[in-house]
Parts: sequence; C-alpha cells; structure tokens
Amino acid sequence: MATTRSAGESAVVPIAATGLTKTYRDRPAVDGIDLTVMPGEIYGFLGPNGAGKTTTMRMLLGLVRPDAGSVRLFGRDVWTDPLAARAGVAGIIEEPRLYTYLSGRTNLRLLAGYDREGVGDQEIDEVLETVELRDRGGDRVSEYSQGMRQRLGIAGCLVRRPRLLLLDEPANGLDPGGIRFLRGLLRRLSEQGMTVLLSSHLLAEVQILCERAAIVAAGRIVYEGELDELRHRAGLRYRLDTPDLGRAAALLAAVPGLSEVEAGPDYVGFAVSDEDDLLGVTKAFAGAGLLIRSLVPEQLTLERVFFELTEDPAPVVEEARR
Repeated sequence: MATTRSAGESAVVPIAATGLTKTYRDRPAVDGIDLTVMPGEIYGFLGPNGAGKTTTMRMLLGLVRPDAGSVRLFGRDVWTDPLAARAGVAGIIEEPRLYTYLSGRTNLRLLAGYDREGVGDQEIDEVLETVELRDRGGDRVSEYSQGMRQRLGIAGCLVRRPRLLLLDEPANGLDPGGIRFLRGLLRRLSEQGMTVLLSSHLLAEVQILCERAAIVAAGRIVYEGELDELRHRAGLRYRLDTPDLGRAAALLAAVPGLSEVEAGPDYVGFAVSDEDDLLGVTKAFAGAGLLIRSLVPEQLTLERVFFELTEDPAPVVEEARR
C-alpha cells in the first residue's frame, strides 16, 4: 500500500526526541533518552523487558506526558501541537486493541470512522490484502490466531495511510511463519517510503531488518548508531571443531592476535581482531598435525555485546557520549 509524500515532507525528520524522562514512584523508567529516526528507515529500538522501551514509545505518541524532554514528529511538538504532530502517524503499543466479537473488516471500518472520513470498502479491502487477511476479513476476530490479530492491528494502522509507524514488540507470540511475514511486510512498507520504529527484545529480528538501532537499558540509551559499527566493536568470533578440543584450546591460546579462547562441549571458540589472524590458526594446527574439521563464524556475535551493554550500562553510556 503506497504512501504519498511531497519532497518537503520527506525531508523532515520523522522522530526527534530530546531528554525524555519519566519517573514512577521515585524510580526512573526513562532517564534522558535522545532519539532521532530518519525518513524511510526501519529503526530498531532494542532492550530487555522492563528497560523503558514501551514507556518511551508511549511518550513518542503523546500517550504519556514526560516529566522532562520534548518530542517532535515531522517537526511538530507532540504536546503543543498534538493533532498536527500525530497526523500521518500510527502505532501499536504492546498489542492491538480489537473488538473480538466483530469481524476483522468491521473492526477496520470502526477505526476508519473514528479517524478518517471517506474511507470506503475498497480501501478496507486494500489494507486487508496488504496484510493477507482479505479472505478472513468477514470472520470474527475471536476466531483469529495471535499472528492474524497482529496483522489486523497493523491493517488498522495502515488505514491511516501513515508516514510513520511505531510497533512495540510486534513479533511477540508469532510463529516462524508469522515472523517471516512481518519481516517482508515491514520491508515493503519501508521501500514505499514509510518510516518504522521497531521496538524489540529480539536481537536477531533487528539485525535482519535494521541498519541503525538504539539499545536501551535501565531507561538509558547505552548504544546508538549503525549495527555494522556495533558488530565491528563486538569483534569477530569463530567456532572450530577438531578431534582433540583440549589440545586445540592450548594451541589457540598461543596464537598471536586471538583472544577469548573457550572450549565448548563440541567446539572451541575464539575472537580475532582481524580476519588475517586466522592464517596463524591454520599454521598452528598444520604444524601440530591436528585436523580442523570446520572453522565457521559464530552467529549473532552482537548477542554478546548486547548483554555486556545491558547488564552493566553505566560505563558504556559514558563511552558512547565521549
């Protein structure tokens, strides 16, 4: 479903938040968050449960007033100019709110009636087609699976023809097929010019969909920037399989350029600062007459960095601010 924007509109930053702070019962849920999301990107907002992601998104949408800070959507202040700021903006916080005793199509008609005049059956059918629910649009929502309800919620957002879409943990409860569909849908929407802010605790999904992301822990951003930069910061990790793991670990510990050598139940893992250091590995094993069955990059090296950042955020925050 294509979105239409003028050149002037596309140049305005969709989300610009500065110093967002929110405290509940003397506990900071969000503590000075700055966030900038550029036009047309799928931007990841990562963090463990309870990190402050949902509260931040509620403030971005103007559903919760911050104790301090400001939010501008497409250059409009959410609190001083709320209607203009939220025009062309849609989102789902936590999960879609639906009338389960009504059909999917009727739910969309009600949402359209609240929000926009002149939305007819053709537009309803278009968004149902976009989320692959056209054949089930006449069924009651109570008969929908979790994944279908998520798709219907997104269809409710698309009725607005938004330029900016905020999704809070949209993959929660989805099976692999539902997650695959969600990925494809968000890519298509981004290619059509829509900006997406994707909140998630699933690192793998953000890696697949996003080029930039912010990682939040204890209400503070501990990293913000390109995922490629974070991967580089994580270093390169490899897994090696060999008949003698104990001997292999000893050999690897002596190879220059290697670090974090650790033996698993059926592999030895290690980190290198440069892929050229792998030549030293093959030389060491050849010299020792030890067979290398396999040598492969470790998947999701970002996972290790993610836990380091979120388990001990304070030192990394200072490093990121320098």
